[in-house]
Amino acid sequence: MNKTIRNLIAAIAIAVPLLSPCPANAQDQIVIDPLFEYPTAPEEMTSLQDKSNYLVEHFWDKMDFKTKTTVDQNALNDAVRVYSVPMRWADKSKAIAATDKLISTISKNPTLLIQFTKAAEESMYGPRADVWIDEVYMRFLDAIVKNKKVPEARKKRYERQLSVLSKSALGNKAPEFKFTTTDGKEATYFPMTTVTMIIFGDPSQPDWRLARMKMETNMRLKQAVDKGKVNMLYIVNTDNPKWKSEVSNYPSNWTIGIATDAGETYDFRTAPSLYVIDKEGKIILKNATPESAVWEVLKQTEDK
Repeated sequence: MNKTIRNLIAAIAIAVPLLSPCPANAQDQIVIDPLFEYPTAPEEMTSLQDKSNYLVEHFWDKMDFKTKTTVDQNALNDAVRVYSVPMRWADKSKAIAATDKLISTISKNPTLLIQFTKAAEESMYGPRADVWIDEVYMRFLDAIVKNKKVPEARKKRYERQLSVLSKSALGNKAPEFKFTTTDGKEATYFPMTTVTMIIFGDPSQPDWRLARMKMETNMRLKQAVDKGKVNMLYIVNTDNPKWKSEVSNYPSNWTIGIATDAGETYDFRTAPSLYVIDKEGKIILKNATPESAVWEVLKQTEDK
């Protein structure tokens, strides 16, 4: 790995990602021979953003796309992982344009398109990703789903990912969904003009129990809920036969229910999965930690 890329990775601790972040995941460092020589930004470039823009635009310049056979998947995974690093500080438009250019090239080779999509899933979407970059990953998903040369059986999982990510993307209107309340009645969630936190999870999870205790003892959050400034929804998204008894002592001003099919419209990559919906009904935070979700809803309710 060249010096420029190493410096960008080292800067992670002090820079804020431009694209959707995910909870930190430690990865074991494995030495892999690269498929090609990774680029280096010109020395005269001094800003992190300029270097990042250059790297995303020129990263694949030395990649041999003429091969009709498969490439080493581990080496490709490493290349896409390194490619995703400067995306955190590059202009979003440049990162997307560079990815569209890449996809235009590999779409002519369905074998390579499948391999790149696997690598993008590993580095930008899956549990081992350092950062989730949904807007970029969705470009790969869209390309593989539309490619007529890719077997339908290969597309099934990617079609579902694209469907869910499209419905629950940051900035989108929060999707409606039906759920069953504790007294057995059917209800429908739809975005309102009140800031809302939706918690999708299993009440038996030990980590959630601790997080719930912190939420219930957070006086600012409690007051905001009591005053109707914040709606709190806890939705069980697993087939837990004991869920009613396990939520029996939840705050009375929380909306509680179960919707085991909510994963068809909402993206769950954390457990629990927390969403924050703003006053316009748009998703402004997803798969957040309990601490960041509480911070965001309180920020949204501050007097402007």
